[in-house]
Amino acid sequence: MDKSSQPLQGEFVLGKQKPEKTLDIKNSKKGIDSTDPPFSHSGDARKNPHFYSSLSYFPQGITFEDQEANEEIILLIRRDFITNIPWVAMSFSLIIAPILFSFFSDTLFPFIQISPTTHFLLLLFYYLLVAGFILVEFTLWYFNILLVTNMRVIDVDIDGILYKNIAHTKLDLIQDVSYTQIGAIRSLFNYGDILVQTAGSLGNFECTKAPEPARVIKIIGDLIGK
Repeated sequence: MDKSSQPLQGEFVLGKQKPEKTLDIKNSKKGIDSTDPPFSHSGDARKNPHFYSSLSYFPQGITFEDQEANEEIILLIRRDFITNIPWVAMSFSLIIAPILFSFFSDTLFPFIQISPTTHFLLLLFYYLLVAGFILVEFTLWYFNILLVTNMRVIDVDIDGILYKNIAHTKLDLIQDVSYTQIGAIRSLFNYGDILVQTAGSLGNFECTKAPEPARVIKIIGDLIGK
C-alpha cells in the first residue's frame, strides 16, 4: 500500500462489540445494492472478524482513533491469507531444522563436541530468532490494512516493527478505483491489486494482493457514486 494523503493519527483497535447490523441494506445510506451480495463467503465476512480474516464486511467490534460518531466501517481489507503460505512454510522448516540436524550431526561433524549447556543456549538463541521472524511476518500481514468507511478510505502501512504510516482520503476526493489480477495463481485464489486514484496532489492508495478485488471495487465505486 502506498504512503499518501493526509496523515491520520492513531490506529484501529478492537473495541466493544456493536449490536449486529441488519443484512438487508437495500435502503441503507451506504448506497450498496443489496441485490448483489458483496462477497461470495459472506457468512464469514458479516461476523466478527477472526485474526485470519482477510476481508470483512461491516466488521463488528472494530473501531479506530479519530472515528467520527456517524462513521461506520464498511470494509476491512488485508492481503489475502493464502499469500502467507511461503513464510509459514519457511517458519515450519526452520522449527524442525534443528531436530533433523541432530540426527546427522555426529556423522557430519564427528570431531566437534559441545557441552549440553552450550547446546541448549545455542538452541534457545536460534528459536528466539525464528520467533522474531514469525512475529515480524505476521505483523506485516495483520496490521497492513485498508479500511473503507462511509466517509473515507484509510490506508495503514506497517514496515517492520518500528515504522507506521497512516493516510486517508475522503470519498468525494476519489476519482477512480481499479484492480489488476495477473497470473494463474491470483485468478485461482481470486486476489489482486486494488488501486484507488485520488484527485489533485493527493497520492494514490494501493492494496496489494487483496481478496475478491472485483467485488471490493464495486462497493467502493458504489460509495463514491453516491
